[in-house]
Amino acid sequence: MRLGVSYNIFDGEELLEGSIKQIRSEVDYISVVYQTISNFGNKCNEELIPLLNRLKSEGLVDELYEYKPKIENGGHYNEIVKRNIGLYISQGNRCTHHMSMDSDEFYLLEQFKYLKNKLIDGDYDSSYCQMKTYFKEPTYEIFPYNTYYVSLIFKILNNSTYKFGNISPVLVDPTRRMDSNKPLILTRDEMEMHHMSYVRKNIKTKLINSSSKDAFKNIDEFLKMYDEYKLGDIFFTTTPPGNERTKLVDNIFNINL
Repeated sequence: MRLGVSYNIFDGEELLEGSIKQIRSEVDYISVVYQTISNFGNKCNEELIPLLNRLKSEGLVDELYEYKPKIENGGHYNEIVKRNIGLYISQGNRCTHHMSMDSDEFYLLEQFKYLKNKLIDGDYDSSYCQMKTYFKEPTYEIFPYNTYYVSLIFKILNNSTYKFGNISPVLVDPTRRMDSNKPLILTRDEMEMHHMSYVRKNIKTKLINSSSKDAFKNIDEFLKMYDEYKLGDIFFTTTPPGNERTKLVDNIFNINL
């Protein structure tokens, strides 16, 4: 296996280096497809470009690619174009397998090694695992766990491409789906993605630039709740109120924002 990983990024750059370092030893080629203008016309943080250049100079990233979004086409269109650019970069660098990631996604190294070995041994063409999500702090884990999945490593075939809303063996992000004929679906005991989805220096930047921003119907109300949030509280503003709370866990990735 020659594995390529491509990060899709506009914001959340404060998590990128830590995410890369967890898996760098097991990845052959890492690209970052980035934007300086969001899918909704907003400028990136001034820290983004210097960070990306440093990561490349230090060898944590092999290639940088600036993507200029077609704002009129909406968030999901631009997301899937970026993921396919990352795929083509891996393909062009002789990778046999590819994985698309965001900066707030973390994996335990031993589980990542296990994934690669199982893919090779079983000759699977795709892989999926469930996730744990964190809210406000890298030690505030949301429970009960959600039931959807994240797509992991795909085998690169001649016709490989991410297709929006493509049929998938499990429920995953509609921008992260490829054809899947022999999927590997991992249990939580085997592997999980640790999703720092709501762990940010500036959560507002995420909310106003996310392709799923319509889910945050009142951003000011969310920001107030986020600022006042305490461990164990219901973490989200839903109607009617949901049952998701947080519990304290170790900071296993040593994230300090």
